[in-house]
Amino acid sequence: MKSEEPKKISYFEKLLPLWVALCIIAGIILSQLIPEISEAINSLQIGGISVPIGICLFLMMYPAMLNLQFSELKKLSKNPKPIILTLISNWVVAPFVGLAMANIFLPGYEQLIVAI
Repeated sequence: MKSEEPKKISYFEKLLPLWVALCIIAGIILSQLIPEISEAINSLQIGGISVPIGICLFLMMYPAMLNLQFSELKKLSKNPKPIILTLISNWVVAPFVGLAMANIFLPGYEQLIVAI
């Protein structure tokens, strides 16, 4: 039996905390130098929800929810069934299961149900 070699961490992944810190600093500096940026982002809301922040959160969480590696994308194009099932379970089934559980365990707490 072959022993598997440990996966090497890429240069980007190795310095990820640094990149995150630099992006935070850049965001703070931009908001101080050009306050119109934060005003523009705040103006893009639908029902009190920031659209740009929602899009960025979706793009950040989407790969983690799919639990796939980008090197596996070619394999997915040949057999898309697992990705389709994952998308359906995450975006169609899970919200209704959450709603049902909230209504079962939190009856009469509409504000809390909406938050969930």
